[in-house]
Amino acid sequence: MSFDGTPTSPSEEFVEKRPKLWRWILGTFLILISWLVAGNALTILAASLFNLDLAALAGTDKESLAIVRSYAPWQAASAVLISFLPLLVAPVLLHRYLLKGKVKELFTRSTRSFRSEVQIGALVMTALLLATGIPDFIFNNSDYEWSFDLSKFLPYLLVALLLIPMQTTAEEVFYRGWIQQRLEKSGRSIWLVSTIGGLLFALPHLANPEVSGSLILPVIGYGSTGFMLTWVTMRDKSMGLAVGAHAANNIVAGLLVSSADSALPSASLYLTPEVSWGPAASVSVLLIPLFIWLTGKLNAKVAE
Repeated sequence: MSFDGTPTSPSEEFVEKRPKLWRWILGTFLILISWLVAGNALTILAASLFNLDLAALAGTDKESLAIVRSYAPWQAASAVLISFLPLLVAPVLLHRYLLKGKVKELFTRSTRSFRSEVQIGALVMTALLLATGIPDFIFNNSDYEWSFDLSKFLPYLLVALLLIPMQTTAEEVFYRGWIQQRLEKSGRSIWLVSTIGGLLFALPHLANPEVSGSLILPVIGYGSTGFMLTWVTMRDKSMGLAVGAHAANNIVAGLLVSSADSALPSASLYLTPEVSWGPAASVSVLLIPLFIWLTGKLNAKVAE
């Protein structure tokens, strides 16, 4: 069953070419190890270059966050984001040489324009974020603190436009490519795959500093986003929409409005208090049918 009536199962040709499970398990282990080792090495290198406190960068307590916010945002963000480079490179290499698959098939098994899908995902997500965020800005204006500093914003803008898409694409390649393509199976429900994908996406995000107290609402918040991105990827047999939407979400957060307890250092125009997970989770759930419906309508117009 689909929100927009489109096919929801992967092609039989792709299922028949499914690599052996042991290769996928070995590849998953190698991806995580390379991310842990090489990613940490890159962060250590960047922190050393910019003279940043590694313990503070890795910390989630208020003292660590205060230290990180005292650094130049572009430097702190660079040190954090560069760690995702191995998560982007490793799945691509292992898909090609360990699973013996075509690199293109890791990103898309559709004949649609991947670039157009990325653009549609980014535009729809940006529009939805503005549509839900502007009313809150109007009615809860006292929660927004003007924090714009041109000298901090300009170098951060360059870092955000270069490294945030790399970070979000790395996550999509791992979750919507490497993991999801293993979960997909002919006849398997898109609801089941999307639910599993959402839960897997939520788990590592629960370590973010903005998550505190009960985990139920953060799981719903992050899980809803993962569910939504998994759904459109399985529906279209392409992660293009997910890549664009994920990048747009993080760039908007970094440039327009970020929270005081955000996991990613930023130089946004406005700063808000700690994340209120009730409204945040509600908005995330609301976005699911809207994003799925709008992208289904727009993506149908992308040339085959």
